[in-house]
Amino acid sequence: MKSPAFFIVIFCFLFSSTALAQSQIPPDIRAKMDGYVGVWEYEETTRSTPNGEYETSKGQWEARWAFNYLIEWSGLDAADEVGLIEYEGYDSEKQGFTYWFAPNGTRGEGYDGTWNGNTITFQSIRTDPDGSRVRQRCTWPYNSDFTAIDDYKCEWLTDGKWWVFREGNAKKIKK
Repeated sequence: MKSPAFFIVIFCFLFSSTALAQSQIPPDIRAKMDGYVGVWEYEETTRSTPNGEYETSKGQWEARWAFNYLIEWSGLDAADEVGLIEYEGYDSEKQGFTYWFAPNGTRGEGYDGTWNGNTITFQSIRTDPDGSRVRQRCTWPYNSDFTAIDDYKCEWLTDGKWWVFREGNAKKIKK
């Protein structure tokens, strides 16, 4: 369980964010974000280097509204080893933004996003505990009723080349 100090830091960070000024989410984007809400099971493959071996993992995410204008994603892998807390909101210029915080100290900040139907593509900067930064982009293709995400993928930019470090599928098991 996370310490109360962790949640206080997150709370203060979120309230100091310019994103909180964007409490009015356009109805079409709000409807798509409503589709996130629920419990999701996923199976994915990941690797940490462009030529590295893929590892398969399974787990669950839960998405819910926080403060009525941020989506809070949280979850663990099937071995209860890798945890994540992510907050996603809406910024009219960025068409969405994301902040995430992992127990190991990794954090990220989204800087642009676009919707094409029910598919969201966004880019972000990941900062690791050692201060190193990586540019990444992800594509999340939701089906028409937001009950499945087939063939999502995330890529990192290394030496001027994009490579897939994460890909998988997810299905909503509970609304």
